[in-house]
Amino acid sequence: MKTKQWALALILTAAMGAATARSVPLVEPERVLLPTTSQTQAPRSADSVRATIINGAQSLGWVVVKDEPGKLQLKYNKQNKHEVVIDAIYDAEGYQLKYVSSINMNYSGLDTGAEIHPGYNRWIANLIKTIGLVSQ
Repeated sequence: MKTKQWALALILTAAMGAATARSVPLVEPERVLLPTTSQTQAPRSADSVRATIINGAQSLGWVVVKDEPGKLQLKYNKQNKHEVVIDAIYDAEGYQLKYVSSINMNYSGLDTGAEIHPGYNRWIANLIKTIGLVSQ
């Protein structure tokens, strides 16, 4: 009987270790400043930044779940297994992405800093890159 308990403890420890290995520090990206429009060198408007964020996000499968002046809430669902919700806080000069919530992403808001599945940081970096391409 003790061998079974020991084996169960070993399996649980290994599973916990695997879950921990699947987490990395959550990176909150810096505010992104967008360049002026290339055709006229005129400053952007908050509405044009909003449209740029939406276009870039939708091209990657992100969905707008809330739209209010100065803030979009975006959701990304990966194969109905993982889900992430972020806020895109914007104005006429740029935007900043902030984590809101997630499902099945190993999120842990530790005192030393939040941790999350490594896919989150990749998805956010890819979103920023794509929004930058759309803005040109």
